[in-house]
Order: sequence, then structure tokens, then C-alpha cells
Amino acid sequence: MTITRRFLMLTFLGVVFVGISIPVGLYFEMIIFYNVLLYMFTLVDYLITPTKDTFEVERIGDGKLSLLEEEAVIIKIYNKSRFPAFIEVLNEFPGSFQCRKDCLIGSIQPHSSKEFTFYIKPNKRGAFTLEEIYIRRKGRFGLVRKDILIKEKKEYKVYPSLKNLKKYHIWLKKDYFISSGNKIMKKRCNGREFESLRQYVKGDDIRKINWIKTAKENKLMVNQYEPENNQQIYILLDTGRTMSYCVREYSKLDLAINAAIFLSDVVCYNKDQSGLLVFNTKVDAFIKPAKGNLHRNTVLETLYNIKGSKLTSNYDEVLFYLSKNEKRRSLICIFTDIDTLQEVYYMEKGLEYVIKKHHVLMFLVKDEKLEEVVNINVGDKKDAFVKGIAYKMRNERKKIIKALNQKGVICIECDQENIIYQAVNAYMRVKNREII
Repeated sequence: MTITRRFLMLTFLGVVFVGISIPVGLYFEMIIFYNVLLYMFTLVDYLITPTKDTFEVERIGDGKLSLLEEEAVIIKIYNKSRFPAFIEVLNEFPGSFQCRKDCLIGSIQPHSSKEFTFYIKPNKRGAFTLEEIYIRRKGRFGLVRKDILIKEKKEYKVYPSLKNLKKYHIWLKKDYFISSGNKIMKKRCNGREFESLRQYVKGDDIRKINWIKTAKENKLMVNQYEPENNQQIYILLDTGRTMSYCVREYSKLDLAINAAIFLSDVVCYNKDQSGLLVFNTKVDAFIKPAKGNLHRNTVLETLYNIKGSKLTSNYDEVLFYLSKNEKRRSLICIFTDIDTLQEVYYMEKGLEYVIKKHHVLMFLVKDEKLEEVVNINVGDKKDAFVKGIAYKMRNERKKIIKALNQKGVICIECDQENIIYQAVNAYMRVKNREII
């Protein structure tokens, strides 16, 4: 129980009364009388203010939150008493949640309910259980506040940025696709599987004219084809040391997970099958290629709670594992990062083995801080030393990419903003060229 501002004001008013009673010599009686009266009202206020079993609390919403996006956590409170309730609501959030407002104030009429919405921003992926809700109710006389602890358990899962995924899905449904840069273009490409018919326009290949349909429609009609479907695309996600570094507020692993989820969606949208392999020193998760909503949920549930590691990844272990478990030619998309040329030599055997069977794309996340250091103005010896080291690291990076390309791996270095675009475009280029 805590006292209210009204109680303090009445206490101050008592001091005034005592001061007035001093000239007539009744100040002692006034102190006794006023204090007894005030504390009696306070005690009555405490006793008649209902608390126990007064409220029904429910957490509403589906419990899916997006990483680094503002989300709403809604608590619905029902007042079962016969009196209006003036309350403050507090919810304990994990330390990785930023909350815009810790305490919400409102009133609930008798036998009615009200929703209290906390706006939070999760800074970490994973599953978090919220349970304790504190309600502080003001007394009927407004002299005290009574605290109530209610336990309402619910698990909230913080996924990669689901809001961005929804935006990309809208683009997909409009039959638009992503082209070089961040522009959107309509997907059309040559293939061998029949897709639809359309009217002939100047420049169309006359070998694609459908003469039977042309005779029926009395106008030139051509067949449209699409690339072969049900091709297999594996997404390999490295959770090792090099993916733990942060690019602005995201870790490289978070960026790679976002790109992996969307790429998986695009693959399924194009009637291909996506598989997933998560690895570090060994294979941590392996999902065989498939498509459909159930498969999408399986991928999402696998990826949302993946933890990064400080250990260096074992590429050979992973690549040999994949070659052993997948005999059909597939597209392999590896999301990783490599610091030194020596690491390329470590994965040499595994890459040579897997390239014989599959087509391999590798996506590295660009280190923006390195570019900033390379472009600094030199003011003293320290700046010159730091800039020299940065140049050396950038040259090492170019050698890594060149070495990978020479081994037959299409290596693409991506910025934070366009890693999703570049991953999808690379997949589309492979598909349109019918490499797999």
C-alpha cells in the first residue's frame, strides 16, 4: 500500500487547522482529532477498496514480435467489481526489450474491460516469457493505492524483421520482382515449361507462335515459358565467430537470417524447393528441401532462436555433410563471412568437392566501419597507422573474393541495406540462366 497525493494535501491542511487553533489554545486537541479522523478515513479507504479477485487479465495478440521493430504488447483487464477502478498497470519486460512507457494509467468502469498497450522494441531474437503484471489501484476515497500482482504467463517469440517480410510478400503477390539495385521489375525469363498464352507483339520469337490458338482466336498468339520448377536451393547459414560482429544495430547473423528467410520464401513462390542448413563447428540444423506454408513455418521456427557462437566454423565438415546427404544437383547459397585468406585455404577441399555436384553462391556482409576508416583524413601518426591497417584488411578482402571466384564460387559482398536484394537477384540470375 502507498499513500496518494490527496493524503499529503489533507495532511498539509491539518497543519493549517492546527495553526489556526493555536491562538485559542486548542492546538493539541486539534492535532489529536485531525490525525485520528484522517487515519480512520485512510483505514476505511484501504478496507473498502476491493483488490483480490477483482480483475481478470488477459494478454492478447499472437505473440510474434519483430527484431528491432516497434511492437505492441496488449493487456486486457476486466473489472469485476461494482465500482469504477482507477489503476496504474506495470509489466516487467526482459532487459533486451526497450519500452517506451513503463507504466500506463487508466480507469475501468464496473463490469467492463479496457486494453492497455505497451509499445516495445526487442533488441534480441529468441523466446521470452512474460508473466508478472502489477496493478496499482487507487482507493475509493483516493487516499491510498493498493498493489496487486497478477501472473498471466505468455511466450513471445522475437523473429527477424517480419514487417519487412510482409512488405516483400506484397511485392511478390503483385508479380513483381527485384532487379539490380533496389528496384523492382516484373519477372519474365526464358524457360522450357509452358506458363501461359499472350498476344504476339513485334519482336517475339516466331517459333513460339501457337498456331492452333492463333486459328481459334483469329490473331497471333504466342506461348510463354518459365524456367523449370521444383529445383532445389539450399541455404547454408554460418553462426560462427565472424557473423557475431555488428553492422549498425544488427549483427551480421541477424542480417543473414533476414535474407535467408526471404530467399526461402521467394524460392517457394517460384515453385522451387528450399532447404536449410545451420552450422558452426558442426551441423546444428538441417531441413530437407520442400515448399508450402508448413515448410515456411518450419524454417521460421528454426531460425528465430538461433544463437551466435564465438567459435570458428568448420566449412569442410558442413560441405562434406551436404554432399553426402544431397545427390541431386542443387543451388547452394552460403551466408557467411571470412576474415583471412587462410580461411579460404581451410575450406578448399570441401569447396572443390561440393562444386563438382552443385552450383555455389557465397554472400559476405560488408564491414562498413572498415570503409569509414579507409576514407578518414589523416591528422597524426595514429590516423596514418589505422588507415594503413584498414587498407591492408580491405586488400585482404579483395584477395578472398578473388580466390573464391577462382575456385568456382560466385562470391558476392553485400551491404546491410541490399543483402536481401542481392541474394534474391543472384538466385534469379542462376534460375534464368538454367544453370542448375
